[in-house]
Amino acid sequence: MKIGLLKSLKRARYVPQPLGHYGLAKANYLHFTSPIRRYADLVAHRSLVERNQKPSRKIDMGELTTIAEHISDTERNAAEAEIEATRMKKLEFFERQLRERDPQVFRAAIVDVRNYGLVIELPDADLTGLVHVSSLSDDFYVFDATQRRFIGRRARKRYSVGDELRVFVARVDRFKRQIDFALADERLSTRPSRRERRKF
Repeated sequence: MKIGLLKSLKRARYVPQPLGHYGLAKANYLHFTSPIRRYADLVAHRSLVERNQKPSRKIDMGELTTIAEHISDTERNAAEAEIEATRMKKLEFFERQLRERDPQVFRAAIVDVRNYGLVIELPDADLTGLVHVSSLSDDFYVFDATQRRFIGRRARKRYSVGDELRVFVARVDRFKRQIDFALADERLSTRPSRRERRKF
């Protein structure tokens, strides 16, 4: 849920104009940490030095705008590359789980319910996946679009947003970067997995 909130926020970007800081409620705000850590910090330090020199040199705002856009783009590219690399490692991990005879059981929470299945989030793995409706084999489940939930026709069992589940990996599609899960409760009703408590 926290990750969903963060994803809904606008991405930070570098600009030469003082736009302020929403979170700190500051009209004038300059972000810098160390000139050896970020190029943006180095540009800020250089600009401050040039302003304090005698005679002071006028700062080229056009050049600063170009640099700010370049830094914003490269930072986004680096962040996306990091996310993609992490996702690939998680896919490899779950592919290994799929090959094992006794796969690990994970705790999950339902974050959305759609007509084709339950969209779940694994908090220990920071990952979303799907429990397809066809894998809910203990009953015939009907999708309630108004309440965003599944209701079992016979036993009236319900699956709604916020419900906690125990799942294991059922299918990995490396090309689509998708992982399907199945409910562990039915599979483990007679024999609990000895690996159930181990975290990702």
